[in-house]
Amino acid sequence: MLIKDEYKLYHRTMEIIESILLAQTPEKIWEYMMLVSTDVEWRTDYSKTEWTSKPPYGIGSTGVHHHKKMGAIPWKIIKWEEGKHMEWLIGDSRFAGSIGSYHVEAENGGSRVTVHSKMVVPFLMRAIMALLGRKVVKADLRRLKAIMENK
Repeated sequence: MLIKDEYKLYHRTMEIIESILLAQTPEKIWEYMMLVSTDVEWRTDYSKTEWTSKPPYGIGSTGVHHHKKMGAIPWKIIKWEEGKHMEWLIGDSRFAGSIGSYHVEAENGGSRVTVHSKMVVPFLMRAIMALLGRKVVKADLRRLKAIMENK
């Protein structure tokens, strides 16, 4: 049974899960995505993305994405499986408490990349994200595919 605060949080959450199959090795995709600075090449809404902690990266490492309209979105790694999975918690920003992840695994001679976002947002933003969020994520993954398959 959900307690009152969990109930409120659950009803303020918007979830998007999208994946794509790429004709590239998981190792090359992981290496590219873990630079983090490359997110601006394939993710539409970001002007700058960077690690704010030093390598080696893993649980507890931090970074920040600068959204073109919403400013700095700091994050911290909460789950890490080297070469395969990175999950982060968004800190002090409009999306505080939201969780995102990248997952890369071998499939059919290539790799499947999955992007998962569980965003804590107000009702109006959920309505907008329901209409546009999946579309943006799918377009971002198509850009990632184009980049990775030309490497």
